[in-house]
Amino acid sequence: MKSLRAVSITLLLGLLSLSLRAETLAELYLYTENYGGYNYSLHGRDFEHWREDIGGSSTDLVKAILAESGLSYRLRLRTWSVGYERTLERPNYGLFSTARTESREDLFAWIGPIAQYNWILFKYAGNDLNIESIDDLNGLRIGGYEDDAATLFLQEQGFTVSTLPNDSLNPQRLAHDQIDVWIASDASAYQLAEAAGFPDIEPALTIRTVDMYLAMNPQTDPIKLRRLQRAYERVMAQRSATDN
Repeated sequence: MKSLRAVSITLLLGLLSLSLRAETLAELYLYTENYGGYNYSLHGRDFEHWREDIGGSSTDLVKAILAESGLSYRLRLRTWSVGYERTLERPNYGLFSTARTESREDLFAWIGPIAQYNWILFKYAGNDLNIESIDDLNGLRIGGYEDDAATLFLQEQGFTVSTLPNDSLNPQRLAHDQIDVWIASDASAYQLAEAAGFPDIEPALTIRTVDMYLAMNPQTDPIKLRRLQRAYERVMAQRSATDN
């Protein structure tokens, strides 16, 4: 019995060692979040540690790009703020699906686009607000998602946005008249509102259509960045040929 237990422990330690070695040898470290149909946990969880447990249209495209590039990588699903901060701080780290905006242009190296979405101001059903431009937001209580591109855009325009690290709470705030409008995207807003139990949201104004990318830390090895970009171009060419 003792010998079997010793063998089991040895095997377990060996597997842990291999896992740590794989972590150390990975060339790239990528992050994503639960975000509509673009990226999500295949098991409905808030966090995932392995790429096999993460799906979505953008995730599938990024996996295809990495496979084509031949680069080894780790992929984790976390909150947006975690992936965003780590990608800003660490070479060879990346984040998707990331809106490419003027304020972010010099913060990352961009691979893509991999998807597209709309920034929309939502109100709750029954609210008679009439918003024809963002100038009409003056004096309104705006809710948003912390570090989200649409939220940052409004803040850069001089608007005060009450932000939360959990965007799923904003439909509730709309329903309870704690905010007048919620800045979100058509990629996730309806799903979040439904899941939160406050589905009766309505678009009040579409602000803009935005391309999303795989955003890499700009200090990442330029050879790896070139391999990623060329892999992206080959994958998109293959998909275009298949569609035609």
